[in-house]
Amino acid sequence: MSRGLVCICNMVSEKEILATLKKGARSTAEIQQATKAGTSCGKCLMTIDRIVEEFLEKLPADPQRRIEFDNQ
Repeated sequence: MSRGLVCICNMVSEKEILATLKKGARSTAEIQQATKAGTSCGKCLMTIDRIVEEFLEKLPADPQRRIEFDNQ
């Protein structure tokens, strides 16, 4: 679902947020820092959270991630 303009206060579109995620941002805080989206009135923060969550869910699993086993 395309959301178009996400942050009206700072004129940040979903396309800009996705581009920032593709460049390596991994949290709403990093999106805020890079684009200023969600840093004025804050009404768009839930939408930004959702975009970040949806993006991260689609990323492939990191094969280098270490699995910790509980040795009891």
